[in-house]
Amino acid sequence: MGTSDVREVQSGADGAIDHHGETLPELSKSASRIDISKIENARRVAKKQGDHPGIGWFYDLMMGFASRAFKGQFRTIEITGLEHISEEAGMLTVAWHTNGLIDPMCISVTQSKRLVFGGRHDLVTRPILGPIASRMGTQPVIRQAELVRGGASEEAAGRINGKTMLTIADCIAHGQASALFPEGTSHLDSKMKRLRTGPMRSVIAANSIAKERDLPEPHLLPVGLHFRTSFHFGTDVWIEYREPIHLSEFTHSPGDRTKLISGEWVEAPVESVNTLRELVYQRLSEITPDSDTWDEHRTWHTLGHIEAQIVKKPLQTWKDEVLAARNIRDRIRNGESKLLDSIPAAERISQSLHEVGLDGRSISSEGLRKPKITEKTAILPAILLALMAAPLTIYSSGLMILTAKILGDKTDEGLDARTTYHILLGLLGPILIWPFAVIILGAFAYYLLVVVGYFGTLSLIHVMVIILISPFCFHLSNRVALKGWHFYVIYRDARRLTIFSKSENGANIESDVKKLLVVLK
Repeated sequence: MGTSDVREVQSGADGAIDHHGETLPELSKSASRIDISKIENARRVAKKQGDHPGIGWFYDLMMGFASRAFKGQFRTIEITGLEHISEEAGMLTVAWHTNGLIDPMCISVTQSKRLVFGGRHDLVTRPILGPIASRMGTQPVIRQAELVRGGASEEAAGRINGKTMLTIADCIAHGQASALFPEGTSHLDSKMKRLRTGPMRSVIAANSIAKERDLPEPHLLPVGLHFRTSFHFGTDVWIEYREPIHLSEFTHSPGDRTKLISGEWVEAPVESVNTLRELVYQRLSEITPDSDTWDEHRTWHTLGHIEAQIVKKPLQTWKDEVLAARNIRDRIRNGESKLLDSIPAAERISQSLHEVGLDGRSISSEGLRKPKITEKTAILPAILLALMAAPLTIYSSGLMILTAKILGDKTDEGLDARTTYHILLGLLGPILIWPFAVIILGAFAYYLLVVVGYFGTLSLIHVMVIILISPFCFHLSNRVALKGWHFYVIYRDARRLTIFSKSENGANIESDVKKLLVVLK
């Protein structure tokens, strides 16, 4: 491989802008090294046009581990709109992108079809993760963020990206599924960034191929990914699938459709791409916070909680909170004077609660609520469960937990990538770490039970039983530890609320809450 195949550009903040004059995403050290040959060699190609490019059994195996890690990542998980997922038609799911690899995992573990992902070029070339992503069929993309900085030639980027978009389009047209994030980068903003055109170009090509081959029209499916705090472990998530966007009017000319089915990438009409992009932006904006700042968004949540208390229907779930805040947002934008006049007080309440690690759930119909006795004493089951889980969890997953914590806190990918390391270690730990824990445990059991005969005459079969059940015991122990953590969070928040309520600022905020309860009644 010649040195011309590898380019390394500046990572970190460099002030680079795209052709629209917008600041490009900062590059991590991994993203700043672009190895064209390695990228092209890591790409898997389907044996037959339209087939999934991954290894089927390997994809299913990894999805099993991913599902386990996903369930352990969140305190509560809510999923709605699954009826919009077609079993027959191909499908491209689009969402905003604020939580690194958590975002595609939210989609992949909640859909039955195997997904073809398009991802940043280093997703298929970095150590450990690269071979896994490649075998799952992930297709590499060289973004504008790398191209503008000189990370690749126009020819190389066009070749790689064209192949990726054509592969995704072929798969979608033939009934497969994909998920792409049109913003092109993960971020922590409270409003969507300008959408890139790649997903729109791919799905228009998919629709053209399907039309030419007389296949069902693909679905373009918006999904809202709602996290209470995206970069916190053990947060709440609501995955909101919405009605698909119809694609009948978005297609290539007959001549270009013929080229596409022959395996030649052809760009969709610019007007169609831009029209579809605006439509996607509109549909996704509705199911994102779409606020100027996170402070503004928290204010809407506070108002939602206060209104719920007025009608004596406290918000019970994270989904309820999101919908209430969305309703407040839309009514404020429609000029509802009562809400507009309430914003200053609501801002003070939400800001003060946020500063002490609390939120609108601390509000009651009488001001600030009093924690229940079960919340104040939640430390007891937390300690009990922690003690029960400690031996096996520390032994099997202690190194994994510590590594995830250190890497997540020190990553140069941004705070939005913090939980990527949490979920990756949860995903890969049972594959990379637990086998060694099982071997050591088996060797110890063999020595203790067979060689020494500590419990009398036991055979090798007993040792094999211990080896076989140990991964299930590790998993169960970790689930117990997670439950203990959730009890601790309940206790911690109750203690914070008690301390805050007794403070001078707490008394002022309680007064503001009581005033709004009257004003908004």
